[in-house]
Amino acid sequence: MEGRRVSENAETPPDLPGLEMVSLAGEGGMSTVWKAFDRNRGKFVAVKVLKTEFTADSEELRLFKEEELAMERIDHPGIVKSFGMYTSGGKWYFVMEYVDGYNFASLLARKRHLGEGDCLLICESVASALDYAWNDHGIVHCDIKPANIMVDSSGVVKIADLGLCHTFACLAGGRRPVPDHVTGTPAYISPEQVYGDLEPDCRADIYSLGATLYHLSTGRLLFPRLDNEGSMKAHCSDAAQAKDPRLYRAELSEGFCQLLEAMLVKDRDMRVQTWKDVMEMCVEIEKGTRFKPRDTSSPSSLALGVSAGDD
Repeated sequence: MEGRRVSENAETPPDLPGLEMVSLAGEGGMSTVWKAFDRNRGKFVAVKVLKTEFTADSEELRLFKEEELAMERIDHPGIVKSFGMYTSGGKWYFVMEYVDGYNFASLLARKRHLGEGDCLLICESVASALDYAWNDHGIVHCDIKPANIMVDSSGVVKIADLGLCHTFACLAGGRRPVPDHVTGTPAYISPEQVYGDLEPDCRADIYSLGATLYHLSTGRLLFPRLDNEGSMKAHCSDAAQAKDPRLYRAELSEGFCQLLEAMLVKDRDMRVQTWKDVMEMCVEIEKGTRFKPRDTSSPSSLALGVSAGDD
């Protein structure tokens, strides 16, 4: 998690009990994230603080609380852990694990693309963590992208930011209603999240991870040179298909490209169905396996080699 020392020009660090603010690590529309030293725990932590304008009884505060609850419930080395939510002086915040490392969006900015071996490691690590989140807690992340996948100083891949996560089963029982707005990042969002007519399940995250791996392995977005609206339309349209990643990185194996194809099918019923399937494919690719070709005559398949826009 990258940050900067607090200076006179930086946003004023919040004064929170037991915490010594060190640097501003990030800022979003609803919150800021700070690196801090936790005097009670005796270690560095990350502190996510809801912006003051959202601290009234609001939808933003509800989502903030839900994010923390999801992070606190999940106990997996591949998902950033929350230690608890607090309120002080009218501020709402939660304290979470500090990741001394970097996210893959910042790495892409420096390296342009990652090797296939690194991409497979990321895929297996994320799949393992999200398999646990889905099967043990019914949680779908809903915003998998390079900026939300981190690696710490020991080389452990970790998923961050459950701010848009969707819990399949309510804690009190029953099911949530279908959302009336799009949640996700347009460059990586699944078609069903755009449509909003289906409750998202693990297959939405599988699609987003596929789009992420395409970007990491080629250095190019799945649908380049499109604005947010255009990107979302392309994810949903059978006419918009991505270029074969080997046009950009000829050294990518056929098996790896077949994995991307299986993860990026637009119709989720024809997409690879489980995280265990994804992990098994990664293992087979590492062995040099080439899979049986998918039926690309179906409009639901990602027909690699058909352009969805030049870059």
